[in-house]
Amino acid sequence: MIPAPYAVLSPPPSPPSSENLTLIVVVLAIAMAVVLAGLFVAVFSVWPLSVPTGPAPRSIGVNLARSSDGTNWVLTFTSVPTGLSPFTTMLTVLTGGGATALPATPLSSLYNYSSQGALYSQFQPGGPVAVGDRLLISTAIYPAGYGYRLSDATTTFASGPLQ
Repeated sequence: MIPAPYAVLSPPPSPPSSENLTLIVVVLAIAMAVVLAGLFVAVFSVWPLSVPTGPAPRSIGVNLARSSDGTNWVLTFTSVPTGLSPFTTMLTVLTGGGATALPATPLSSLYNYSSQGALYSQFQPGGPVAVGDRLLISTAIYPAGYGYRLSDATTTFASGPLQ
C-alpha cells in the first residue's frame, strides 16, 4: 500500500498590516497620477495651441512718396490681396477736414489726370490690382494734409494722409 501524502496545511494568510496597506495606497495614488499626467499630455499634445481666427485681414500695402518734381503723390502698391479688380477697387480723396474731395472712383476709371487729378497705372495692364501698380495724385489739387482711402463696397484696404 502506498502511503498517503502528507497534507501540507498552512495557516490562512494574515491580513495586510497597516504599513502594507499604506504602501499599497501610496503606490496606487502615484500610478493614478502618472496615468492622468500621461493622458493630459496625450490629449493636449494633439490639441491646437491656437484657435483659428478666420481669414487674414485684407489690406493693400502702400509706399507713399512725392515725385521728384513735387507735382504728384506717388502711391506704389507693395502688397495686395488676391482677387482685387480695378473695376471694384476705388480711390477716395478726403480733405483735411474729412470732406470728400474726390468721390469713390474705381481705379479703372482714373485715366483722365487733367480732370480728376489722379491716374492709375498698372504694372501689368489689363490684370487685377497687383504689387507694383501705382497711383499718381496731383499735389496741386490734393495738397499735403488731404487723405486717401482705397476700398471696395465693404472693406477699406488702405488709408492715410497725403504728406
